Amino acid sequence: MTRILHTDRVTATEHPFVGLPNGEERFAKAQLARLINQQIQERGLKQREAAELLSLTQPDVSNLANGRLSGFTFDRLYRCLYALDTDVEIVLKRHLLTDDKPAGIHVSQPGF
Repeated sequence: MTRILHTDRVTATEHPFVGLPNGEERFAKAQLARLINQQIQERGLKQREAAELLSLTQPDVSNLANGRLSGFTFDRLYRCLYALDTDVEIVLKRHLLTDDKPAGIHVSQPGF
């Protein structure tokens, strides 16, 4: 849980993108990027090596490593995960009307 500090109070939020345009999508992309970066580090790859493996440029790998994800679509992130031998499973489910949160994109990471 992330805490956002206001001048007179602290508000608990689920993630740092709450309240921003496309906040759920931004958070999901950040989670995917974290998994990609984690795997790059675990393999001990330099950015140039990772770029070759992921079919990206070295500056793209740098952007990914530094959380600058505006140039990355979900499809592009999925392709990076595939290149790192990671299965991506997309599960669609009907949003429950009783849920107090709006429908959105959620990333679960079992086994990571």
